[in-house]
Formats: sequence, C-alpha cells, structure tokens
Amino acid sequence: MLTHMKTAVLVLQNAIRLLGVILIALGIMFWTGHSLDLVGVHRRVGEVLVTLLWILAGIGMRAGVRPGFALGTIVYGFFVVLFAMRMGGFLAGGAHVVIQILHLLFGLGAMGLAESLAAKVKRAKG
Repeated sequence: MLTHMKTAVLVLQNAIRLLGVILIALGIMFWTGHSLDLVGVHRRVGEVLVTLLWILAGIGMRAGVRPGFALGTIVYGFFVVLFAMRMGGFLAGGAHVVIQILHLLFGLGAMGLAESLAAKVKRAKG
C-alpha cells in the first residue's frame, strides 16, 4: 500500500511543481501589466494547487507523517486561499506591491510544504 502512496505522492508533487511554475509565470505577467484577463485562470490554478496540497497532506497523515505537520499544512492552505481571495482589498495604490509580495511568499510557502510533505512520505517505512 505504501508503494501506491509513494507513486501518488510523486504524481502530486510533480503536478504541484508544474502548477507552481504556471502560477509564477502568470504572476510575473500580471506584475508587468500584461495578460490581466488571465487573473481568473490564475485564481483557479491556485485553487487546484491548494487542493492538491490538501490531498498530499491527507496521504501524509495516512503514511505516518506527524499529524501536526499534515494538519498545519491543511490550515496553511486555507490561509493561502483566504489571503488570495481578499488581497485586492488590502493596501490600495502603490503600497499594494507589499500585498503582492506577501501573496508570492504564501504561494512559495505552499510549494515548499508540498516538497517537504512529499519527502516525508517517500521516507516513510512500510
């Protein structure tokens, strides 16, 4: 069973990596004032990434990853989604760049948690 989990984790990990690259590329385009009509796509791809992160956390719990780490990852995912949904209302004008940077850091944090979770599941005994 653990072999199947490790295979699923590998697929999830690579999907999250690919989605992360897409999100960063879209974010750079938005920061430079291009392709703003793709903001909805960016939002949906981010939601998919967080959903995959939650699935990865569930597999992690099943594989024996510390429950606190896996549950913390799930909670972090909720904060990422909530922040992204509300970021347009924070610090209008030129100061909004601070919110954009925080948004990028939250996203990179989600990707880092995915990498860490995947590594922990791959090291799990069984």
